[in-house]
Amino acid sequence: MLTVLGAVGLAGAVALPLVAFVIVPALVRSTLVEDLPPVTGPPIETVSQGELIRINAADYGSGIVRIVKVGEDHVLRFQGVDIAGAPDMYVYLSDRVDGRPGAFVDLGKLKATSGSFNYPIPASVDLATVRSVVVWCRQFSVTVTYATLG
Repeated sequence: MLTVLGAVGLAGAVALPLVAFVIVPALVRSTLVEDLPPVTGPPIETVSQGELIRINAADYGSGIVRIVKVGEDHVLRFQGVDIAGAPDMYVYLSDRVDGRPGAFVDLGKLKATSGSFNYPIPASVDLATVRSVVVWCRQFSVTVTYATLG
């Protein structure tokens, strides 16, 4: 009986990471391509930008993120990105450069894992304190990818 329980426990220990890092991400992949908001007034200006990085085989991203000024508003733009699939992913503007959320502004759920899309940045955000963009998986409390802004 003890051997059977040990075998079941071992199977569960192997199955959980397999489900978490292989099966679930395959089910949560999506693509979205949207334009920048229409320009009224001065032309679009890039305030800062960075490149998403690969952390490991399960947590990765590629492509560019930019904070752009569109008229009087600021927008976070994901441009040509490919991000690992994971459940419950959110986009944070962070005061840190190590991929951790730190003191952050939550812009909402990640819209898609690939493509080009935008997030409006509230006017109350002090952009001088924003040093990175973090894609955070709340379910597993892990950074999926991030970009240091410069």
